Amino acid sequence: MRRRLFILILALLAVLPGCQRRELEYGNVIVDLSLRINLNIRVNGRIQNMPEPEMMRVMFFDPNTYEFVTETYLPARGGRVSIAPGKYKFIGYNFDTESTQIRNDKNYSTIEAYTNEVSSALKSNMLNALRYGKLASTKADPEDVWELAIKKVQESAVIYEPDHLFVSHQDIEVKNISGTQTIEADAETVVETWQISVRITGEQYMASARALLTGQIASNLIGFPKEEGKTNTDVTLMFDMNAGFDSDTNDIVVGQFNTFGKNPREESRLLLTIILKTVGGDTVSWTQDITDEFMKEENIEDQTIEIIDTIVVPEPEPGTTSGGGFQPGVDDWEEENIPINI
Repeated sequence: MRRRLFILILALLAVLPGCQRRELEYGNVIVDLSLRINLNIRVNGRIQNMPEPEMMRVMFFDPNTYEFVTETYLPARGGRVSIAPGKYKFIGYNFDTESTQIRNDKNYSTIEAYTNEVSSALKSNMLNALRYGKLASTKADPEDVWELAIKKVQESAVIYEPDHLFVSHQDIEVKNISGTQTIEADAETVVETWQISVRITGEQYMASARALLTGQIASNLIGFPKEEGKTNTDVTLMFDMNAGFDSDTNDIVVGQFNTFGKNPREESRLLLTIILKTVGGDTVSWTQDITDEFMKEENIEDQTIEIIDTIVVPEPEPGTTSGGGFQPGVDDWEEENIPINI
């Protein structure tokens, strides 16, 4: 009996140093998070209303360490969140994009929106089209710009254009009160939409057109205001173009594209290259430095650039084609599967 009592006392002595007084921890409270998304974007001097997102990812970070704390998924206009009282850095963004992806999301200062690079095979295909395709500019001595465009495309990553990402970020405080408290947050896109057009002759001989635009940025750190979040990695943006008419009924090749923005570095140059496939199977390329056009105040206001220089599409040799341009049966670019991280 004494032996058992002795063992019990030793056990209690061993446990006592491990006991300490702890403050009571609060349980979660209910927050009604109200999201107001500005779905208006400017294109070609007009405001377009984007469709409402399907879902928003809502994330909370520690305000001191910026480390991730918790997250939830809500409808576009918000909803109720159960969370511990305290101060947080908050980020919310639409979770329904196809090309725009998110990485480095465990820290408020590193969470980043980006798009994938095109495959090496597709990039090589476009470089070969540039090197060996026919030059189609009416400007004198375009070779210097053409050679620079080849160099820039070769040395930089070529990326797909992003989807619009509507982001909200701010500091919030969740109070330890009974009932439901409301927190409001505004969201705006971190992506710009531009339109570029170039006059063209021989449009009826064109089957398809694809553009490469250098001097763009690769991503946006969405925890910061849009302009501050722009990274400075120089990339080339790829997008498709189509035939059309301008306000004076001139034939044009026109493309509307999304971008995280122009590279803010002064030495960054914006070279627009258009690679055309003809109905006769030939490749025609056109290149111009549009840095100054991109910086004009009126163009920035409308996010539209109109190039007067003319692309000349040569008439194909007899017997090399059976119809006009932009035929559904023409398959010029190989389709490519893009992995999407979910």
